[in-house]
Amino acid sequence: MELKKIKGNTFYIKGGTNTGVYIFDDNKALIIDPGLAGSRPKRIINMLEEKNIKVNFIINTHEHDDHYGACNQFKEYYNDICILSSDEAKLYIEKPYLFGKYIMGGKYNRFFVDKLKNKSLDEIKVDKIAKEGSLLLNNEEFEIIDLKGHTEGSIGILTKDKVLFTGDLLIGLDMLKKYDFLFLYDIKKEIDSIMKLKEIDFDYLVLGHSKEVISKKDSKFIIEMHLNAIDKYLNKVREDLNVPITLEELLKKIIIDNNLKCNYKEYHFFKSSLVSMISYLADLDEIDYILNDGELLYCTKKK
Repeated sequence: MELKKIKGNTFYIKGGTNTGVYIFDDNKALIIDPGLAGSRPKRIINMLEEKNIKVNFIINTHEHDDHYGACNQFKEYYNDICILSSDEAKLYIEKPYLFGKYIMGGKYNRFFVDKLKNKSLDEIKVDKIAKEGSLLLNNEEFEIIDLKGHTEGSIGILTKDKVLFTGDLLIGLDMLKKYDFLFLYDIKKEIDSIMKLKEIDFDYLVLGHSKEVISKKDSKFIIEMHLNAIDKYLNKVREDLNVPITLEELLKKIIIDNNLKCNYKEYHFFKSSLVSMISYLADLDEIDYILNDGELLYCTKKK
């Protein structure tokens, strides 16, 4: 484990979920996305303690437990730590059972729980809401940016060093090549948020899941790759809806035609993303539905 300097006071710790660290001049620190609970946060705390760095703040980019799950381990060690998130993310962070209900469309079951990474998630309390705009922490300004799309509560954090932490708005190219059917809640907001990156003044981009920090120049390519991935599956849905089809049959075609591997939990992630795509196309008035003999079928809207 290594504390890697990006620029100025902004660092990160590589992991399954990358963790941002901003070190103030007085050796206090802000953590961005502490990751899952377990041995890794203990090692992060030990490493920072060896450098005489005390964590005073945590900002969670969004409401998925692989980003916020370790909050309480930091809270237990640093009693006066302040945990922040967006207002929408706070709801799911403080009531993690809601995530399973949202994904399943009803009460989740043991098949779903058995596949969760952080099965025994302790109750976490968010102390402060990080609203879009300027955020003052320890007399220094950070910019909070609304990056909804992957989730309803997703935000980005821009440091004064022009390093932007974006959570799961984008994923690394190595992952994108394997998992290009992205886990998305709101397609329109995702596209809008990705496009927003083009207008933000940053030098480096830190993704939640990527092997490397992305330069401003290289971000242009990864942005286009994500937009292409979204378009790929939207066009696939449009094509398959030329004939009325159920949601489950449409999902089956997407999984088989694109050789997507999934377990029980990931199947429901794919289904959730597909529902989001259906909703996006419905909002564009491109599709319609038919109820026939107890089956709900979607189809291209006749003009």
